[in-house]
Amino acid sequence: MHYKAEIFDRMQWLYEATGFTDHQVHCELGLGSSLDESALRRAVEISLGAIPILATKYAAADGKAAWVSLPPSELKGSFALVHGEAAFESERTYRIREELGPQVRVCLMVGGRNALAVTMNHMVTDGSGFTDYLYFLCDAYSRLLRDPAYGSERVIDGDRGIGPVLRAVGPIAKAASLLGFGGASNEPGEFAFPYSEGGELAPFIATRTIVAEKVSELKSYCRERGATLNDAALAAYYRVLGGRIGEAALTRLAIPIMIDMRRYLPSREFDALRNLSSTAITRLSQCAGESFETTLLKAKAEMDKLKRRRIGLGGFVKLELLFSLLGEREAFRRLGRGLRNPLICMTNVGELDSERLAFAATRVESAYVCGSIKHKPHFQMALSGFAGTITLSSNLYGSLEDRASVDSFLADVEGELSV
Repeated sequence: MHYKAEIFDRMQWLYEATGFTDHQVHCELGLGSSLDESALRRAVEISLGAIPILATKYAAADGKAAWVSLPPSELKGSFALVHGEAAFESERTYRIREELGPQVRVCLMVGGRNALAVTMNHMVTDGSGFTDYLYFLCDAYSRLLRDPAYGSERVIDGDRGIGPVLRAVGPIAKAASLLGFGGASNEPGEFAFPYSEGGELAPFIATRTIVAEKVSELKSYCRERGATLNDAALAAYYRVLGGRIGEAALTRLAIPIMIDMRRYLPSREFDALRNLSSTAITRLSQCAGESFETTLLKAKAEMDKLKRRRIGLGGFVKLELLFSLLGEREAFRRLGRGLRNPLICMTNVGELDSERLAFAATRVESAYVCGSIKHKPHFQMALSGFAGTITLSSNLYGSLEDRASVDSFLADVEGELSV
């Protein structure tokens, strides 16, 4: 069985070729008790049958690309069992080979603490779709403990393209985005994160979790000012990064942010794994010594303006036009030649539902989802919420010195958010 490779599948594939990211989505769950290994393994198998795009390999030749179904004998790599923190640390940054498949990897750690790492190829889905997969896996596991003969009859194999979003917004909004009323969707940017030079490079995921009490105080602070948590995170990002780069960045720094384009769909039903993320460029001009509240209100005004202009739509419309005018082969040739990845960006995965993220009686005590691992000089900060907490994360192929810089950066962002 062959499945069409959609536009954003192939764009993610280009990201490693352009030295941007390893195009994987990662998750770590801390568990209150151990899981049943055989039930979890079976739940993963069920997910591969119910979501067939995961049980494929990526094949590209002569300017065309498709997802090709794998035989059962080649799906064993979707599940792993490891002992100890060292082996589990390697799994946290696991790199799926898209040309081999399968496109998901679930790893259970036993011995010591109980934890689960899940990695999915970003080519098949974005952060929102990945979250839907986690809920599916939890549900399948829970059903198997009640009924060992359970097998999902549901097949999640709907439209994976951007067409549903473009049909939902209508021709007037599409035309407006082409005229520039939606703003720019991406650019490399003028400034880069101050990484170190040299050192042995290795992948890492740096995280810092803001406790529920602090998050509750931050929510109240934002609510009183008509702002959102995302506005606050963006403001903190600008303040800390501007301080590290220098005075020039205070007035000229621009940060692209990821936009989940499901916001325009009439239904959020999980009917396909797909990439529906776009980007929008934010621009804040800071004054030296201004208060966090001042920067927050600027971030709120910038986000409100972008939302009024159908945030994220411009990129989708331009891609549709490019492919309809030039055809698939020529469009991808030009896209690969002209792709410019942002040096600095931010993504907000959103809040993980603690009720749905549960393996029967085993409680998930901590959880976060983060994006792909960047290659220098690129830098991204991600946010992920769970059970009232917020986890800040940043991923990189970097040195030990880079890791220290990123850890310090996330600590400073948390400091800005401690209102």
